[in-house]
Amino acid sequence: MIPQFPYFYPDELVYSLLARYYVRSGYIKYAFAAEDLFQTKTVRPDIELVNAYTPAAARMIAKDIFMDDLILHHTMFPYYGRFLPKERRQKAFDSLVSMQGNYHNLLPMPKRKTAADRYLRFCPLCVQNDREKYGETYWHRIHQMMGVNICPVHHCRLIDSNIIIGAKVSPDLVSAEEYISSNEDMPIIYNGNETEYVIADYMAKVFQLKINFQSDVRVGDFLHSRMANTKYLSIRGEQRNIGLFHADFKEHYKSLPDNWFTELWQIQKVLTNDRVNFYEICLLALFLNIPVSELGNMNLPEQTQEQLFDEKVFLLHKQGLKYPEIAKQLNASYDVVKAVGEKRYSIYHKEHKEPLKCGIKPYDWKQIDKDTLPLVKTAIRQLKGNETVRPKRITVFAIERALKLPSGRIDYLQKCKAEILKNQESQEKYWAREVVWAVRKTQREGQKLNWRNIRNLTNMRNANFQKCKEHLHDLVDEETAETIKMLI
Repeated sequence: MIPQFPYFYPDELVYSLLARYYVRSGYIKYAFAAEDLFQTKTVRPDIELVNAYTPAAARMIAKDIFMDDLILHHTMFPYYGRFLPKERRQKAFDSLVSMQGNYHNLLPMPKRKTAADRYLRFCPLCVQNDREKYGETYWHRIHQMMGVNICPVHHCRLIDSNIIIGAKVSPDLVSAEEYISSNEDMPIIYNGNETEYVIADYMAKVFQLKINFQSDVRVGDFLHSRMANTKYLSIRGEQRNIGLFHADFKEHYKSLPDNWFTELWQIQKVLTNDRVNFYEICLLALFLNIPVSELGNMNLPEQTQEQLFDEKVFLLHKQGLKYPEIAKQLNASYDVVKAVGEKRYSIYHKEHKEPLKCGIKPYDWKQIDKDTLPLVKTAIRQLKGNETVRPKRITVFAIERALKLPSGRIDYLQKCKAEILKNQESQEKYWAREVVWAVRKTQREGQKLNWRNIRNLTNMRNANFQKCKEHLHDLVDEETAETIKMLI
């Protein structure tokens, strides 16, 4: 039974709300509260994101807020998910909203590479303000951003609690008011520098911006585009002077303490879209003087520096200038100018030929559809798996990825799409198919048939098992279905 739940405070973590509820609820010990709150009572409460809650707990937690708003405004998803590629970002968000799937693998969560632990943090001045306004304090999201060690509001040092984030410690719920009340002698320290203040303000503003889920602009491409016409790009814009950029970047942030983002290879990985750490991206954006609003809603220019340079070369050459004159006027290399002019360098701006009277021949989508259909059927069979290969869920996205087709191509191929939709199944039915595969694999290999072995093969939660039971009869005979039900 779950009594009255508290309401969210601004910028409060879901963990903080649950901790306040636990303190007020009167449970004799944590284990009793866990039974009411979590689908798996032994789970460690996720401090930064969410857990799989019981239906009653989920209704109470989100009683005055939509689940998607809860994820955006009361978890650390905006820190970890904002700069992910579009499809992965949406998949991680949907997983969090439904409280299903391994969203920790989808998000770039920190991996412990050193002996240092991370702790829940708080600002002593925010504590005072909270108590004056609400009569109690709580755990703020804005204080948990990695890379920010001062409060973005008060510019005093954040204080570590003894509550470890992300470690395998005993499950518990500790409210901020409960913890801080027993540790009242918390000093207010101002020893930051101007660089720290600017970074804290910048990151807090980016963190709080609305996420554009429709944007498919990669952050590395965006940052590269903002180097246009600077000393960090070649005159044509296709090459980065990464050594000079790295040297200036390090000099700019030399006064920043505890900065892990200092290596050239780290910068290079961000610019090539292989690294999406919020703190690192904000440092680069701030160094390039990118306004918060533009980083929060990234757009690429209609024409790149390369395209604009090529157009200048073509235009000047068309006006009668020779390549040496063009090179001198553009302050560029003769070899580069000549290569562009002879169309050996770029595919972007070849002169347009007069179209034939019949016009450009359109794609024959019917023929492409016919040719692709056998490949789609083969991909579907492969995704269904076999005795040794684990099945995968059949979706349009999965087929496009398997066949290395451009995103959205299946929408033009009606027969292919119909074949996929015919074989597409609900998440619950897919789970049932995974369970059947795991049972048969276990039996074939002579292992003991029990719930633990099936769970290890499928990596499914108990709630997933329960939801898939009704679909087992569609996949196996009645006797086998009943046997599996008894196991899970």
